[in-house]
Parts: sequence; structure tokens; C-alpha cells
Amino acid sequence: MTSLHAALLLGIISLSFAAEISIKWCTVSPHETRKCEDLKSHMVNEGFSNFKCVQKDSPETCVSAIKNREADAITVDAGDIFKGALLPEPRLKPIAAENVTGESCYYAVAVVKKGSGFDISQLKGKKSCHTGFGKSAGWNIPVGTILKRFGESFSIDDPIEKFVAQFFSSSCVPGASKTFPRLCKLCNGTGINHCQRSHNEPYYDYSGAFQCLKDGKGDVAFVKHTTVPAAEKANYELLCLDDTRKSVDKYKECNWAKVPAHAVVVRSGTVEDAKNNEIWRFLSTAQKRFGPQSQGTFKLFSSSQYGRKDLMFKDATEHLIHLPKATDYLLYLGTNYVNALKTITKEPGNLSTKIRWCTIGDAEKTKCDMWSAVNCISGDNAEDCIKQIMSGIADAMSLDGGQVYLGGKCGLVPVMAEHYDKKNLTPCSSPTNTKIPSYYAVAVIKDTSLNWNKLRGKKSCHTAVGRTAGWNVPMGYLINKNKIRACDIYNSTYFSSSCAPGADKNVYPKLCSLCIGSEKHLDTESTCVANNNEQYFSYSGAFRCMAEAGDVAFVKHTTVPENTDGNGHFSWNKNLQSANYRLLCKDGSTAPISDYLTCNLAEVPAHAVMTRHGMETRLVNLLKAEQKKYGRDGTSKTTFSMFSSETYSGKDLLFKDSTQCLIEVPKKDYKSFLGDDYIASLKGLHACKTPELLEVCSFATC
Repeated sequence: MTSLHAALLLGIISLSFAAEISIKWCTVSPHETRKCEDLKSHMVNEGFSNFKCVQKDSPETCVSAIKNREADAITVDAGDIFKGALLPEPRLKPIAAENVTGESCYYAVAVVKKGSGFDISQLKGKKSCHTGFGKSAGWNIPVGTILKRFGESFSIDDPIEKFVAQFFSSSCVPGASKTFPRLCKLCNGTGINHCQRSHNEPYYDYSGAFQCLKDGKGDVAFVKHTTVPAAEKANYELLCLDDTRKSVDKYKECNWAKVPAHAVVVRSGTVEDAKNNEIWRFLSTAQKRFGPQSQGTFKLFSSSQYGRKDLMFKDATEHLIHLPKATDYLLYLGTNYVNALKTITKEPGNLSTKIRWCTIGDAEKTKCDMWSAVNCISGDNAEDCIKQIMSGIADAMSLDGGQVYLGGKCGLVPVMAEHYDKKNLTPCSSPTNTKIPSYYAVAVIKDTSLNWNKLRGKKSCHTAVGRTAGWNVPMGYLINKNKIRACDIYNSTYFSSSCAPGADKNVYPKLCSLCIGSEKHLDTESTCVANNNEQYFSYSGAFRCMAEAGDVAFVKHTTVPENTDGNGHFSWNKNLQSANYRLLCKDGSTAPISDYLTCNLAEVPAHAVMTRHGMETRLVNLLKAEQKKYGRDGTSKTTFSMFSSETYSGKDLLFKDSTQCLIEVPKKDYKSFLGDDYIASLKGLHACKTPELLEVCSFATC
């Protein structure tokens, strides 16, 4: 069979497989089901014959149905996205966001009738209209705001509904518990539909809450900034948090919060990738064919012909935005919104007052557990730790420059930097430092006949994918010299084999072919992982890889001295001599290891401790106090040593072993720390393949 015939056959098989994937869309009312069935009929002509509509009675039951595979997708608000993420596996995740008025966010506002004569300070005792229990603009934001301003007497042991029922004289909160009848008193549904969290309750959702206000049932409606019809704006105003009122069009100046837009949620997990790709293909086709600019009678983002508003999607939606694959609920909703939700829903928080340090690998966790000042959290790799710090599960860790860039793009800030120069310890005792500590990225060889022009076909050893000295600098150099194409960085044939921890060994096996995994773990799970469970991970690991199996190691200038000439204390490095290794210089020559100042690939920013905004001062004070006790010259360094890993059968655990001290970063932002040149080089490396977490954190959300 020719390669062309094989490719065609694979294409036919792929198309056949895609065509067999069914999509079950969850609806929450007969009106929504009618629109869904019309969409189904129209999409048959677009090649989608396996689209089905599954009706449930509320977004919550739809979320459960998707988890249980009775349905596949639904559009929900941020509050329901949060609920879906808390389910047992498979949890739900957003894959597409509604874009309204050019943004993937909206504003939560409090609408009142013009001339009704009260401001937010006089809200207690009024009648309220809400979109639904647990919904963002209609419940989470207003209740959280009111609780913060008026909740002095609120008992943490009481249900939040009790507080709201006592604050307002009566309400319509579709979906509220019958235990608190005042929360359903204003609702207009009949029989079993009364106060139901679906369109069967006329006062449900944005348009319903506004209708509740318009009908004179309520004094205030908690909705979104686009809810009030243009023709009626003159009759209404917004309640502002500064005790004033403003016109409805002044929502950017008078809102209670900016909230992530509604999003289509699906099941998470790689097993769902094919299904989720098909769901997006369906949605993409539907909005191209039946979007706002289409000429047909059916409109994807219009509900007027079905007797309700905002069916399947918000009527104000301009288009759907495909979210990066790695997006989860936290990365989409943002830590501020999630933390606010946890307060309202009383999710358990961090009960300890200690800083939580994120560790990667068994050896690092073992060392961390001996550090009495912190609690230790385990992460799979640096990216996982960054996500845990973002979410508040962990608080801090020390990161390489490439990871500082990633952490910075995800909202973290550098607070202290590792200082390595033992010949200049002045920064360690100085109260202020204006210079960012740095180190040199070098290429080390053992065969003295090698130079940069003879590396093709050789075996390479890297600290990890995305790390500065081990990946970003050398790969950037090879790209600049036209040795490797930027878009072939992971598939290049320049090196015959490599160990680049963090590469996907199933997708890029050559990048993991030299890796050996862990001595402790007999399975292959630890092979090529970006933590200390892979013996060839990080600086000393890459040097060991070169000493045992490779031809060149991309490390930092202190790596060879730390592992040779009597400084090695493990079986693999105790007899190594620095004289047997050379540096590759960019001019094509080689040099002794000691000549790193003139023979290096680049001077790069040091590793830095990163944390979330708001934690900076607390973390700096802790680390300054701790290094006085456990630093290089600490008063209690025999008890625990921050900058030594020898006791724990590892190297560079928590901090680099070459660290002399930690110094406070003068400007606590990643751009100032890394510098324009380094950031520009990283952008070049990411031009063709952006790391998943970076892609998500670069996506414009709230």
C-alpha cells in the first residue's frame, strides 16, 4: 500500500469515527428543548446526524447527567462551572465561552426602578429578585457582597440561605430550599414549577429576575449588565457599591463584580478528547451557519420565537470562543472568584497558619518535611505546583527562569532570588539589592574532540523541558544558528537521542530515550518525569546523564564543580574529575570548566521563589528569618540546611545547593525579574508550540 493510499484510508477511518460520535445536549425546559430540536434538524444538513436533546429539570441535574454520561454538554454560568468541577471524577470543565459585547466576561449589577429612593446601605428589608440559587450574578456575587457589608451577625454554622431570608423581606430565588419559604415567596411559577431552577419558573434566569422587578414584585433585581432591554433603560438605574446610583449604561463604573462568561461544559479527561473535539466542531459549524450574521430563520443566539430568553445560549452572545485544551474550572474562573465562592459555599480552607511549600518528587518532599516552618504539598511537576499556588492549595516554591515566566503569566510574583556567587556575599547582608542575581548557562562535554559544529547526531542531556539552562537557552541557540527549525524543536533529528524530562514520552519518545527513571520505582511511570523521581532530572541529573550515557549536558556553570573533585558523594559522581570535562564555546572552541565567564551560552536570571499576590510580605519575612537559622551560615544549620540536599540522597532539593543566600527581589513582577531579552527569547521558542498551561494563562479572561 502506498503512503498516499494509507493516508487516504486513515482519513476515511477518522471521518467515519467522527461521524459515529453522538452529542447529547442537556436542556432544562420544554422551551429550550424546542430550540434544541430545531438546531438538531438544521444541523443534519451540515453533516451532524447524531445530535440529540436530553431534557432535565435544572442545570444541576444536567451537570450530574453529564458526569454520569446521560448527556454530554450544556452552557452554564460560573457558579455551575464551579459545582461541576467539585463532582467526583469525571469532573466537568469548560471548553467554549460565550463572547458578549466583545468580552468573555460580564458585569454583575443590581437593577432598581428609577426614583425608588434607596441605595445599597438601605437594602436590608427590601424585596429581591434573583436569577437562580447558586448562579453568579443572581446569587453568588450579591450574597457575597451583602455578607461582607452586612454580615456581622452571621453565624458560620448557619446556612447562607438563612442569612439571606432574614436580610430581605421576601425574594424569588429559583432553586432555593423549601426550608426557607421567604426565598421563594415572590416567584410566579405554578404547582411543581413554583421556584424551580429552570425556565418553567417565569422569574428564572436574567430575564425572569428582571421581569420580577418590572412586575413590581421586587425592589431590586440581581442580573447582568446586558439584561435591561434598550427600550426600557430610561426607567431603571443601577445600585453602586459607593452608595450612589447610576444609569444602566454606566455598568463599568457601577457594578458589583466582573464575572467569567457562561461556558459550555463537558467531561474532563483524555478519554473524552475525541468527544469534546466533536462537540467543538459541532458548535463551530453551528455558529458559522446560524450565528448573528446568518440570513436564515433559525438563530443560534436568539430565543424570541420560543417564548423565553437565553435558551441554550445567552441571546446577547456574539460568538463562542474555543478555550485552550488545558483550561479547567480554576484557570477559567480565576482564583479571586473561586475563593469568593468557597466563602459562600463554606468549602473548607487552609486551617494551618504555616506557609505551604510545593515540592516535586519524593526526595524533595522528604527534605521539606524536615523543615518545621512550612507545611509540604506534593506536586507532579513545576506546572502542577504553579496551578496549586494559583488555587491556594500551596503558597510558594523556587522556580527556574523559564518557570518564572510561566508562573508570571499565570499571575504569580517573584519575591526572593537565589544568590550563587560565593566570592561576593555582600548582597546576602545588604538590606536592599537592585541587581537581579544570575548564573551562566553552559554546554558540557566529555569527548574533547567535540565542538558546536560536531554535535549533530550526538546524544543530549537536558535539565528539563522549559528550563532555562537545560532547554530554553541551548535550543534557542540552535534555532538561531539554523541547526534546528523552531517548529521542529520537539521532533528534531539534530540529536540522535536525549533525556529531556517533562517531554511526553508517548508523543516524543526520542526526547526520553536516554532517561532512566527512579531507582526506587520499578515501573516506568517515573521515566522522563520532570521531578527528582527521574534520576537524570535537573542540573546534576543532566550531568549524570552525560557522564553515563550522553555526549553533551546543558547545565549551569556550578554543576560540574558541585559533582567532581571530591564534591560528589554518590556512587555515580564520587570519583569524577572536572579536568575530564570541557565547556563548548560559541566560537567553536572548547575551554576548561573554570572558564565559564568567557565560555558560556548566556547569563540568565537566577531561580526565584514565587507566590500569589497578597502573600509577598509574609513569605519574604519567613524566608529571611529561616535563612538566619538554616542558611549557609545559619545558627541552627546542623539541624536543617535549606541549601544542602546531601542528607536526602538528592541534589538541588527545594533550592539549588549552590545557593549562598536568598535576597529580596527589588521589583516583584516577572517581567522586571527576567528582562526583555530573556522574555523575547522565550516567545520565539513558543512561536510554534505553546506549553498548555502558558496557553491557558495567556488567554484573556476576567
